[in-house]
Amino acid sequence: MRLLVKARSFLRNLFLSRRVDVDLDQEVRSHLELLIAEKIREGKPPHEAQRAARIELGGVEQVKEQVRDSRTGAFLDSLLQDLRFAQRQMRRSPGFALTAVLILALGIAANVIVFGVLQSLVLRQLDLG
Repeated sequence: MRLLVKARSFLRNLFLSRRVDVDLDQEVRSHLELLIAEKIREGKPPHEAQRAARIELGGVEQVKEQVRDSRTGAFLDSLLQDLRFAQRQMRRSPGFALTAVLILALGIAANVIVFGVLQSLVLRQLDLG
């Protein structure tokens, strides 16, 4: 049953991210309003109560960012953002992107060649002994 709840939460965060963000914003703001009301009941003036509540909460945007980071599937959202950023950068400077890909390809090919030589000269002889 717990797996079903996690899967549902993951799909909701993935496909309904705007609605989830609106819900989160409403929830954090209502929590802030409750803290302000509590501080006013304690006898503080409204402007001091609002300041104290904001300090206690730690900032609305910071709380929202912490919740987003702890969501199920946050890694996928982060990965998608990184991929979109990489795509924009490659579109902006295709020469640099091509150079980086070629350098990576050469590095991988060099590693494969070195490992192949090492395997044929050293590792096969160790296998025979």
